[in-house]
Amino acid sequence: MINRTNQSGFGHIALIMGTVVILAIGFVGWGVYSNSSSEDSTKTNSSETKDQKAVEKEADIALQNLGLASLDSIDVTTQATREFSSNKLKGFYVFGDKLSGGRTNPNFEYASVKPGSPVVSAIDGIVGFINQQPDTKDYEVFIQPKEGSVWTIGYDHLTDVAVKKGDTVKAGDVLGKPAAQNNGLLRFEMQINKDENSQTTHYCPTTLLAANVRDKWQAELTTMQNSWESKTGLELYDLTAQDPVGCLVKTLTPQQAEGN
Repeated sequence: MINRTNQSGFGHIALIMGTVVILAIGFVGWGVYSNSSSEDSTKTNSSETKDQKAVEKEADIALQNLGLASLDSIDVTTQATREFSSNKLKGFYVFGDKLSGGRTNPNFEYASVKPGSPVVSAIDGIVGFINQQPDTKDYEVFIQPKEGSVWTIGYDHLTDVAVKKGDTVKAGDVLGKPAAQNNGLLRFEMQINKDENSQTTHYCPTTLLAANVRDKWQAELTTMQNSWESKTGLELYDLTAQDPVGCLVKTLTPQQAEGN
């Protein structure tokens, strides 16, 4: 009897100890699995955040025009090039043209626009801000595709400004008129900037033309440059060096534009 009782007691003890061990192993396993799941979840969330940021990266703008309704608005006249031999003055400057003082042109400069030709927005967007130029008394108008965008299109030397800060505009909407310069001709500049990672980059406008209008505007640019040379008898442009048309280079930093 005693022997059977002792064996039964030890059996109960062994059963209890076995249960404790199983439970302990279970808790340890659950802890390991929980930590592993937490780490996997953290990695997944981190990966999802990176993917989300990649998706949220702003797309390039797509220009519907080059600041004018048509390049027929350019007044091709020898008056615009009368100082070409001495000062290299022209009626149109492509992106990357060499300017005085070792500078490089970071925009499209239209230096001979027909009177009455309005300057128009190249994109749908908003008027980010407007500045008056203290020296020339004309205005800069800045259009962005959306508030806080990395992209800005600046239209410099405008008068009779037709918009105000915060206005919503559509591609083709009138922004103002070109300003008069010292030689009596009308001019304005169109500059495209991308501000990203604390760095500004100037983009040649024709690199950002929308696919549905690209051929039209490149053809107009080619025709206009050929017209200037035919009218003046001067070698003003090297179309073979432009890629795409209008761009001697595709981008410039502000430092490069200033010749530094």
